[in-house]
Amino acid sequence: MSEGVGRFAEGALKGVRILDLARVVAGPYVSRILGDMGAEVIKVEPPEGDIVRLIAPHHDQGMSAFYHFVNVGKRSICVDLKTEAGKQIVLDLFAVCDAVVENFRPGVLDRLGLGWQVLQAANPRAILLSLNGFGSNSEWSDRRAYAPILHAITGILHDQSQYAKQPVAQVNHAYADTTASLHGTIALLAALRVAEATGTGQRIEVPLYDAVLASYSEVNNALLPEPDDRSMNPIYDAAAHGIIATAGAARLIWRLLVTNYGLEDPAPKDAEIPLKARARHDAIERWMSEQPSREALLQALAKAGIACAPVVPMLEALTGPLARERELLVEVDDRRGGTRPVVRPPARFSASKNAIRERTPRRGEHNRSVLRELLRYGDERIRELEERAVLSASDPSER
Repeated sequence: MSEGVGRFAEGALKGVRILDLARVVAGPYVSRILGDMGAEVIKVEPPEGDIVRLIAPHHDQGMSAFYHFVNVGKRSICVDLKTEAGKQIVLDLFAVCDAVVENFRPGVLDRLGLGWQVLQAANPRAILLSLNGFGSNSEWSDRRAYAPILHAITGILHDQSQYAKQPVAQVNHAYADTTASLHGTIALLAALRVAEATGTGQRIEVPLYDAVLASYSEVNNALLPEPDDRSMNPIYDAAAHGIIATAGAARLIWRLLVTNYGLEDPAPKDAEIPLKARARHDAIERWMSEQPSREALLQALAKAGIACAPVVPMLEALTGPLARERELLVEVDDRRGGTRPVVRPPARFSASKNAIRERTPRRGEHNRSVLRELLRYGDERIRELEERAVLSASDPSER
């Protein structure tokens, strides 16, 4: 390993410090990704804590699985930003950080006295990454922009309903948030490169609305004067062998099975296309159900050149043979005397560590250590901030 790479063996972002003012998913997931790659992340929570701590059944509140997912490995300080002393803490921290991540609605930081001009004056080379729903210059800028709302207004729910020929149903996934997080992470890394080269920071805005529509592959088809037929990627009920997903056009899958296994066309030659497609789909399902086992079926499909996989429950995907082979899950301290599994970061560097590094913080757990180490606040000053409720923290015995 070269000396230059060796400096970053503990993480490609070793030496980078991120101030995380964000809450719930989109912003916190950005800093979680950066933290896994070696950045130091200081999470600033309000006195009551990030609301995502409570997105859980009653028994899991305070340290919810969702909170672990987006905040593992960070340090937490709990600051009342409505106080002048709280704002000063954030400004002092920004002065010693390389970037700040926030996902308030546009204008909130300005109203708190922590807008871009104020932050830039505190640290000209630092970066501000703002994730919001619809952009600061949008007539929708003040609207609440949770993932289910973005899924509706971007057309994803309508598109999926048409594709599946099913009633509109919500996506059980914070797709809008995580998609914007990935765009935000890429943009922040690019801005860090500019800052390293020029000494000048900049503000980045990533609206979730824009990020979703920039990433959703079917926008290309929707923009055609006459959208193409999307009879693609059929799913088959193979009876005792379960549900089988395939990739490709339905007519190609039929042709491959006819060529390789001699399936006979059950549809009359003069049948209309929808009836012909249904009859062939049923014939494929019958053939699938006749195979001796699911594994034999999957091998037969693969031999015919058809990409396929069984539809499995998520828990099987997370804990089954493939997941174990990939060493997908990492046990982290659940802060309740046990551990809980978290999916490891997917990018595997040949020369730099990319891994969950520390346990998930309790609310305000690192108030004193962060203010002492990074800002050189003395014990008396910290005690005063605690007495005035500028700083707050959970009881270490909380479950």
